[in-house]
Amino acid sequence: MIGIEALRQQGRRLTPQRRLVYAALLEHPGHVTADELCSAISRRLPGFQRTTVYRTLDLLVELGLARKVQLGHANSYEAVKAGSESHQHLVCDRCGGTFDVSCPEVPAWVESAARPMGFSVERVELLGHGTCRGCAEPS
Repeated sequence: MIGIEALRQQGRRLTPQRRLVYAALLEHPGHVTADELCSAISRRLPGFQRTTVYRTLDLLVELGLARKVQLGHANSYEAVKAGSESHQHLVCDRCGGTFDVSCPEVPAWVESAARPMGFSVERVELLGHGTCRGCAEPS
């Protein structure tokens, strides 16, 4: 868990609880809500505090070790892994499915919209809503 060592480098304590939340986030394939993460941890360690999960996730986002994404009605989190490409998200409004799509560069239309304001865009977080293939196909 090299990434979590960033806590120490930032002068933060590397507590067993923080290690556990980060490990659970890394184990989860894809996006997970704080409540889902808390439930997964509580199965292993009953009584684990929900507030610890929320605070740790906020800290991991601040340090760049996790990304917070508004998908549907709740915030979701995903681990930022070394060497992973930047990506965007598509959400099916029918089933709630979430799909990652590759978009490693800032789209030209975003840069052209920002340029007249003198704004330099460093990253873009796009969220597309629609209907996935499974929901669009007739049953």
